[in-house]
Amino acid sequence: MNRNFSMDRAQWVGRAIALGAAIFYGFNTTLSKLAYDTGTTPVSLTFVRFALSAVLLAAILLLLGKSWRIRVAPAVFAACVLGMVMTSIGHLGAVKFIPVSLSAIIFYTFPLLVIAWKRVAQRSPVAHRELAAFVLAFAGIGIALGPEFHTLDPVGIALAACGACGATLFILSYERFPPETDALVGTLWIMLASVAFTLVALPFGFDLVPPAQPVGWFYLVAVTLTSVVAFVFSLLAIPRIGGGTFALFMNFEPVVIFMLAWFILAEAMTPARLLGIGLIVFALFLSHWRLPRRRDTAPDSP
Repeated sequence: MNRNFSMDRAQWVGRAIALGAAIFYGFNTTLSKLAYDTGTTPVSLTFVRFALSAVLLAAILLLLGKSWRIRVAPAVFAACVLGMVMTSIGHLGAVKFIPVSLSAIIFYTFPLLVIAWKRVAQRSPVAHRELAAFVLAFAGIGIALGPEFHTLDPVGIALAACGACGATLFILSYERFPPETDALVGTLWIMLASVAFTLVALPFGFDLVPPAQPVGWFYLVAVTLTSVVAFVFSLLAIPRIGGGTFALFMNFEPVVIFMLAWFILAEAMTPARLLGIGLIVFALFLSHWRLPRRRDTAPDSP
């Protein structure tokens, strides 16, 4: 009984951490939109976010006296970093071109992408409810975008889709990290590698543009702090509850984004958008729903 209680408690702790990550990611996205309004660019925000996060984490690890050693397959680490960069530039960059709430709708198809890849990798057939979840999710996107679709910037749509693919790659890659990997150390190395990756992209037509207003630096620091907390929470949650369950709990981020976009950014919440959001959330829960299994009973002893 104690062992079962311990396992249940570990699962609940993992879910609580995942929920916390979703909340901080929600603030991160809205703060990014406010930073763009002061003149900075997606690549600039991504670079500052990674660089400041690496400095902060390095200082924390030095104070704690922890080793920086990490053991992970190079290919897995590279895939994880690529997924992180794609997620940051895609998801946080999309809000510069399209409304935050609509960016979230496109980005949050990634839990379904995680499920789809797992099914393909495991070569198992897709259940009817999962197929229905795919149809409902994309129907929800169409309804939520509705007549606004033709007025949206295609760059923003492409970036949000890039972010969804990046989040999928990140979750699937980090699942293959050794379970003993320290979350702070793993976050530090991923941030350092992401800084290097971003610097490599600069000669290809990307520039670092600082905010034109002093308040922009406040938003950049706030983005960094929420990023570090959310990312560390993610690395703590995934080994405890698995990538699929973690993706499910990330569905709470759009709730935070929509509320902040409504209160802070004054984005309209139309009935069509609410219906589309409802369909997407229902589809995501449907994709994870399982019928309770009957417990097998052992035959009576003679």
